[in-house]
Amino acid sequence: MTVSFAIRGRFVHALPALGEIEYIEDGLLIVQANGYVLAFAKTTEAADALSVWPCPETIQLGPDEFVCPGFIDTHVHAPQYQYTGTATDLPLMEWLQEYTFPAERRMEDAAFARTVYSKLVRRLLDNGTTTSVYYASIHLEATKVLVDVCRELGQRAIVGKVAMDQHGGEGYVETTADALRDTEALVEYCVKCEPAASSQTRLVNGSVCPRFIPTCSTPLLKGLGAIAEKHRCWVQSHIAESPDEMAFVDALHPGRRDAEIFDAHKLLTSRTVMAHGVHLRPEEVGMLVTRGSGVACCPLSNFFFAGGELPLKQVQAAGLRVGLGTDVAGGYSPSMLSSCRTATLASKVVARAAGGGADADVDYRRAFWTATMGGARAIGLEEHLGCLEVGRQFDAILVDVSCGAFDRFAEAVRTPTRLPVDLEQFINLGDDRNVRRVWVRGRECVRKDSHE
Repeated sequence: MTVSFAIRGRFVHALPALGEIEYIEDGLLIVQANGYVLAFAKTTEAADALSVWPCPETIQLGPDEFVCPGFIDTHVHAPQYQYTGTATDLPLMEWLQEYTFPAERRMEDAAFARTVYSKLVRRLLDNGTTTSVYYASIHLEATKVLVDVCRELGQRAIVGKVAMDQHGGEGYVETTADALRDTEALVEYCVKCEPAASSQTRLVNGSVCPRFIPTCSTPLLKGLGAIAEKHRCWVQSHIAESPDEMAFVDALHPGRRDAEIFDAHKLLTSRTVMAHGVHLRPEEVGMLVTRGSGVACCPLSNFFFAGGELPLKQVQAAGLRVGLGTDVAGGYSPSMLSSCRTATLASKVVARAAGGGADADVDYRRAFWTATMGGARAIGLEEHLGCLEVGRQFDAILVDVSCGAFDRFAEAVRTPTRLPVDLEQFINLGDDRNVRRVWVRGRECVRKDSHE
């Protein structure tokens, strides 16, 4: 086995068991040249013993640094990055017409798309997001550009060419035939970019991407389900997102709801991730659990558009695979730290509305778990991503808590070691300045050599 490098120092990661976090004060992790974790010693004694393994490079972490898994953003609208931080003043269906569809229509210019997508992917990597699940636009060539940008910059991604053959914006709709042809072409393009890799190890995979039920005719949904079945590819869409969206669905399909319609067209699979799910009924949660489908919880955008919040802790306890998403630009922040923070706030809103107590609360540890291991489970890659265990791909970030994003006081530490405090402060107060290095599949994608 060819070894690439080793890292010695502090580590924090989510374990596969729901909500569990492991802190390693002095460990040694060895990464193979193929990007997999070869060995991971979790005590000083074991690390000393493992340190005799011949490595071309050993990265010695400083006392203010730790390594953790990279964040997995399970829902990003890449074209909407053009107006991120704005456009928070309208309900969802009006918001689409006023802001979203015009912005996505501009992606017809592939050169402009490259400008937007390059800035977005770099921004997400700088914030420690090693995997993103992207909505693109209806334009095949521009969506290929997003695939190319992710590959060039080294970010792992699932990319969907949006499919919508009805109820779009002015000049922003496609025929059913074009939507199906270009969807399949995008999925095949991703395979051709890395033909020797499996779907689990390929850096960028294509997905079937019906925008949501109102913009997709029944023939389109049927055809997309057939493509997903044929290629065993990922599926992403929106489900039970907001009252106005559900009213639109009911007007088009009287008496039927999102989950039933998606399932009838074979679009709920173990490689499906549905955004929001705020208004899912218990039996619909059960349907998603049975199908092995995931949900992208987007707590920040839910505050603005969904008319409610996903009861994260409760649906996780019911077995639903849930990751966190920024939902750029419905969520104005591209940082998964913002999603972690908002998830904790949203849980308290849910608890108060239900008259419940702490059993509904999501703390920073559960939010961190959901942003890493939870995201891996939501996209069906929990055997490959989400934690730092042996046999998983090394998607990770080096965090430096001394960079000046927040202040630290030794006298305030009430735990036996500082590491749990450093993680909590990073989640609650940190930003991109704390993320000093980023690796995906063992390849270094970001390196900041000095505090900026």
